[in-house]
Amino acid sequence: MYSLAVLVMILMSIVIFSGPIGFLLTSKKMWNYSKEKKALWIIRRILVAIIAAAGSLISLMLVFNSLPLGPKLLAMAGFSLNIFALKREFFRDK
Repeated sequence: MYSLAVLVMILMSIVIFSGPIGFLLTSKKMWNYSKEKKALWIIRRILVAIIAAAGSLISLMLVFNSLPLGPKLLAMAGFSLNIFALKREFFRDK
């Protein structure tokens, strides 16, 4: 039972924190700072893509399972933040 609780905690933590982390990594300050250094720019873009993809997939998994309304709303909020972070990263000018 303990390992199941740890697994649920890890999944919910990914859903909760992946959106804000991606959002912070795509902020104007981080964008301008990493644009000066090519290696940091590439690492940041890869990190945003991986974090947002993992958070989005886990969020969708939680939304389409039979869960109470609270976790589903949390997963939908995480999914929307991840999509917004991806949009800010790869389609900033559009």
